[in-house]
Amino acid sequence: MIEFKTVSKKYGFSVAVDSISFRIDDGTACGYIGPNGAGKTTTARIIVGLEKPDRGEIKVAWKSGPPISALGTHDPHHVIRNHKSGIGYVPESAKLYESMTPAETITMASLLRKFDKKEAIKRLEVLSQILSFREYLKKPIQGLSKGTKQKIVISLALMFNPKVLVLDEPTDGLDVQAVVALKRLIKSFTSHGGTVFYSSHLLDIVESVCDKVYFIDKGQIVGEYSSNDFIGKRGYLEDVFMEHVDSQNHLVDAFFENNI
Repeated sequence: MIEFKTVSKKYGFSVAVDSISFRIDDGTACGYIGPNGAGKTTTARIIVGLEKPDRGEIKVAWKSGPPISALGTHDPHHVIRNHKSGIGYVPESAKLYESMTPAETITMASLLRKFDKKEAIKRLEVLSQILSFREYLKKPIQGLSKGTKQKIVISLALMFNPKVLVLDEPTDGLDVQAVVALKRLIKSFTSHGGTVFYSSHLLDIVESVCDKVYFIDKGQIVGEYSSNDFIGKRGYLEDVFMEHVDSQNHLVDAFFENNI
């Protein structure tokens, strides 16, 4: 479960998120949609503990462990950091050790997480088959494509039995086969009780995997929809999104009609 209550974050004089509140229950995938600079990545980084909010309350919890409270403790950042073993994270711009191979990367990560190395390699074998990059497991990452690197990052997020997945534009660079595989992984993850925060600008993918969707614009949540609103209604989210965020349709028409 992930819950935000009137959470705000500023960078200097710029407001990244402004008193946002939402809740994502166990076994649920939630889409988080907005234009560039709307506050999507800041929200994701707050969830995983990479950013500390200026005010508000955050709770991240799962059935097999104690809740994480980001406020109300002497060192809230420390509390979240100690529970990261339960959170899998795909950041918007992930950094990998380019001189290492995917297999070496997973081995290093398993040692840092105090996770059984043999089990980690076995899981990597399975995930590399699902995401179609098995032939690259022993090749240096620096020579791999953007999409293959993204597959490695997704595998790292899924590797260590997470209870919560925080995905920030996870399909960036992926081929069609890998996108389909990721959708299946998300659906299976939630069917086993996992919680997914899915930040994206690709509305069609969100429609196919998410049970709930929040729209964010200029740091504020401006719309909330459940799967009952959009399942089976192709393009529904696109239409309602444009109602919440300024549409430029008149400029598009004017451009092609030479009326600018």
